[in-house]
Amino acid sequence: MLSGLFTLAALAAPHAQGLSDTEFPLGDSLGEAAPIINGKVEDGFPAAVGVGAGGFTLCSASLITPRLLLTAAHCSADLPVELVVAFGEAYFGTEASSPDHTVGFVDARVHPDYIPLSDNGANLGQYDLAVIQLSADAPVEPVWPRLDLLDVEAEVGARVWSVGFGQDENGGSGVKKSAKLTVDEIDDMFVISESQSNRNNANICSGDSGGPQYFELEDGSLEQWAVHSWGDIGCVFNSGSTRTDIAADWILEQIEITHGTTDQCEIEGRYGDGVCDPDCDTEDIDCAPPPEPEALEEEAGGCNTTGSLPLGWLLVLPALGLRRTPRRID
Repeated sequence: MLSGLFTLAALAAPHAQGLSDTEFPLGDSLGEAAPIINGKVEDGFPAAVGVGAGGFTLCSASLITPRLLLTAAHCSADLPVELVVAFGEAYFGTEASSPDHTVGFVDARVHPDYIPLSDNGANLGQYDLAVIQLSADAPVEPVWPRLDLLDVEAEVGARVWSVGFGQDENGGSGVKKSAKLTVDEIDDMFVISESQSNRNNANICSGDSGGPQYFELEDGSLEQWAVHSWGDIGCVFNSGSTRTDIAADWILEQIEITHGTTDQCEIEGRYGDGVCDPDCDTEDIDCAPPPEPEALEEEAGGCNTTGSLPLGWLLVLPALGLRRTPRRID
């Protein structure tokens, strides 16, 4: 059993979670030593956001629809929903203290089967997932979560991007960081990564809770595989993130509550936007083949269109002193 575990929520001070104010070891440094823990400051991944109040982040989250954030249940499970909604904010951009955009909340909902991590780490918890509904459409494109079951054997060894606003090796937080983590194990609940498998011994840490693990598809797009849930007490050994695929029905239910549909293309306004989306739930009109051009009918001495004059008019024209002269069409 893994020991020395803690939930990553930054609702408590570092000492309350057993973290040190001193600099964490950098492991086998390959350069670029910076936040997440030995990750890098990130100005990309716009769907990954900080959540908190007053410019301070308590947790991280990822935008899965224009109005819905997916985050960790333990980020808000101990707080009244009314308090989260009244004071909570989502910070879009690289720094929560000076965000590109700030959007408030109107609702928050925790997975009904959520079980928190036990204090001694004997129980890693279950379904550490929650959604936050925004008060307005987000100013960035969302990243859809993985809803089909992971192929556990095939996906072990994959590399995922972990993104969050949590604590770095120097104790700072509130800045978006990223690191590519190796999927060392996938159990019934979590995607697990060992720090020693990652470049620069990267790991997630306090305040990265609720942040996404993104997998990059062959076409370069992203899908979210997991939500950061727990890590070792020093953020230097291992971490676990709750799988999205095992909660597909609940996630789709939250999307339906928020948008009145689970059709991703409808939610994101992709029908009739001029781009063919073959994976939409309903056939996208932008994928329809263009109409065939009207064929020209050739005739001796010239050409004629399907809109030719009736035979009666051809008989009348000579009487009017008019005749059809063949002509060449360049």
